[in-house]
Amino acid sequence: MNQIARTFILTGLVVIILLAMHLLPPLQIGDTELRHVNVLSDILPEVYQERDGIDVIPKPEPPKPLPVAKGGPTGTPGTAGAASPSAADTASVAQEPYHPDGVTMIADYSQGAAGGMSHFYQQLLTAAASRPVRIAYFGDSFIEGDILTCDLREQLQTRFGGAGVGWVDMADQLGGFRQTVHRTFKGIKEFEVVKKPFNPRYQSLAQRYFVSEEGGNVSATGSKSRKHLTQWQRSMLFFKSESGLNISTTINGDSTEIRHADGAQGVQMMVFDCDSTKRITHRFSGLTPSTYLYSMAFESHRGVILDNLSMRGSAGFTIAQIPLATLQDFARLRPYDLIVLHFGLNVASEKSHAANYQNYIKHMQQAIEHLRAAYPQTSILVVSMPDRDQRTAAGIRTMKGVESLVAYQQILASNCQVAYFNLFEAMGGRESMKALVDKGLANKDYTHLSFGGGKKISKHIYDALMAGYENYRMRQ
Repeated sequence: MNQIARTFILTGLVVIILLAMHLLPPLQIGDTELRHVNVLSDILPEVYQERDGIDVIPKPEPPKPLPVAKGGPTGTPGTAGAASPSAADTASVAQEPYHPDGVTMIADYSQGAAGGMSHFYQQLLTAAASRPVRIAYFGDSFIEGDILTCDLREQLQTRFGGAGVGWVDMADQLGGFRQTVHRTFKGIKEFEVVKKPFNPRYQSLAQRYFVSEEGGNVSATGSKSRKHLTQWQRSMLFFKSESGLNISTTINGDSTEIRHADGAQGVQMMVFDCDSTKRITHRFSGLTPSTYLYSMAFESHRGVILDNLSMRGSAGFTIAQIPLATLQDFARLRPYDLIVLHFGLNVASEKSHAANYQNYIKHMQQAIEHLRAAYPQTSILVVSMPDRDQRTAAGIRTMKGVESLVAYQQILASNCQVAYFNLFEAMGGRESMKALVDKGLANKDYTHLSFGGGKKISKHIYDALMAGYENYRMRQ
């Protein structure tokens, strides 16, 4: 039999198997229902059913807004550096919470306790202190390539100061997709939690680790794609090596410095200070099998730094698998003031079974508690999944199950007593992703944003953060 015939036979067998799987009844593993196989999903619309009344979920009561203190700072909300209160202000009645028109507000279920937004807002008040205010923004492919987060970073740095792109993985299989840093690497292999092989013991905060061959190297250069990214003041290098290694570093193409890192059990950090770093290159030697590279980080001494920690295909709950000792090492070396958890694309299902989502938020609660064990004072914000649309017999409609997951994510935040932002509502609710696609701001998978869409959606999050910040300032 010739090769062409074999190819056709193999293709036919695959199609027959997939069609047979399409006819299977719904399958479950534990509480999780497996996705239905539909090889023609891109060209055949799903049967559309009315969503109203399906899987009705009792939402938690909205948190009571904290009272605004008498004589809170005067001045225009949204303007840094409000005037000090006068005696007349002090005698005035308590102000109403600041709620700008059209802004979806953050619901803070902490009532001022640790884990809510107060810690982050307090750090913003002192953004010119001894270290930058840092944000860890975890998410799935919705923020891959620094989409959305690059614009949120730019807005925060423009208002509060700061420079640098923050966390940069040692290697990146996306090539040049990420616009906010230009990076080249050689001899470095990536391992990540959503692919095998992967050993969770060696992972970093970003749920990846990298192995370098002798002489492997990585270079990173600032970017003009957004403001505040062309140069920075401090470069950091994170790694783990029980036997030590040598690192040869060149900044801005000038003289090269060679450092030796002694062996250690935990995460190590090297810091390279330069008032105007535009390009940095690291070369690794003296490597052993116990050496794992993690990331670089580029930042200013003050202001705001936002780390994009995206993971394509992740549902978020694997964060609970990061070794606690590793999290604690990063909490010491790279403390965060706000941790954002923005997941859902890999969880939402048109089946909308409550058991699936209940099981999911149970695992996400474990992830949040795991983060809290290492970052007990850090603010935690759960951002709901966005709108996600699909082709149906009735046209492009929001996937049945999205609204259920959004509601369960609010329950998650309430149960954990952290903050919650309803991005689905902020971007316009049902079929809002279709509206973005029609304007060229999202891809025609009706799931992912373009960079233009990311800029638009980031404004919703920024406005919500700033409205919460103004309310915090008025309480001080």
